[in-house]
Amino acid sequence: MTSGDGKNPRKPSLRQRADAIAQHILSDESRSDRFLSVEEGKKVLHELRVHQIQMEMQNEELRQMQAALEESRDSYLDLYDFAPLGYLTLSSEGFIEEINLTALTLLGAAS
Repeated sequence: MTSGDGKNPRKPSLRQRADAIAQHILSDESRSDRFLSVEEGKKVLHELRVHQIQMEMQNEELRQMQAALEESRDSYLDLYDFAPLGYLTLSSEGFIEEINLTALTLLGAAS
């Protein structure tokens, strides 16, 4: 993942940075005039844009990981379902939870 997800102890997390900005905005010094200065507004806007881009990048990484996991799962299912040996998974009560096509054929059940 990208930095800011808690893996780099020297850099504050996204949540910590957002909290610091919110505290600054709501601090007594900012409340005195109820408005941000132009510079403060630009800084906050910049921070929000950076956070938005960071979130979009993290979202894209998550989508790529999800696609890779789905591909891996599909590959596993193909190997499991079409294996030349019969595989089945039993529950602690002895019920069949999963069964592959070969085991179905061996047991004489229709798929």
